[in-house]
Amino acid sequence: MEPIVSTSFIPKRPVSTEPVAPKQRSGAVGLLSFITFIIVLGTAVAFVGVYLYGKSLDSQKAQLQSQLAQAENGLGSSFISDMQRLSQRITGVKTLINNHVVVSPIFAALQATTLQSVQYKNFTYQFVTDPTTSAKMVQVTITGVAKNYATLALQSDAYAKSSIIRNPVFSDLTVEDKTQNIDFKLIFSVAASDLSYTTFINNLTQQGVVPATDVTNGAVTPATATQ
Repeated sequence: MEPIVSTSFIPKRPVSTEPVAPKQRSGAVGLLSFITFIIVLGTAVAFVGVYLYGKSLDSQKAQLQSQLAQAENGLGSSFISDMQRLSQRITGVKTLINNHVVVSPIFAALQATTLQSVQYKNFTYQFVTDPTTSAKMVQVTITGVAKNYATLALQSDAYAKSSIIRNPVFSDLTVEDKTQNIDFKLIFSVAASDLSYTTFINNLTQQGVVPATDVTNGAVTPATATQ
């Protein structure tokens, strides 16, 4: 008996001998893969660069710490302590100079404004606070003698021309029996900033001279003022 051949193997359309063209999507997929590869490669390179840079910083830090330790060992802990104490002393001296007050400008102001017919007997000063401005002030108290009341009036006007004497007030006026001179008590104030050591040095530098005053037994003798 002969075998029966199935007709399902018979092609229903003619078989083409031309090669099948590749699909267009394969090219797009290849380009996308290439871009992805570039991104991954760049990320990897950047990661490696950051890692190496971090290692370099750690190495530099360790080297600097080693150099610092060597410098400290070379200088010695006692030398560093001495330098720290010296720095503290310098800071203390600067603070002292900034807060230091000199009374020489007061004597200079009195010398420039005092009339020849006025003499001073006692001079004292104290630090006070201005009740209006809360500023630090130096209050000066002086006792003296003047020729007459007219002299005191002229003397008050002379004080008004001073740049540092503020609010001069005469009190306790009495007439001497023998000489008829007027004994008085004078109180005025000076801003502490006008008496600072720094301001004093700056004024000397600008003027080029040191103000001269003649203080003998508590009395200030004027040299140049005239009535």
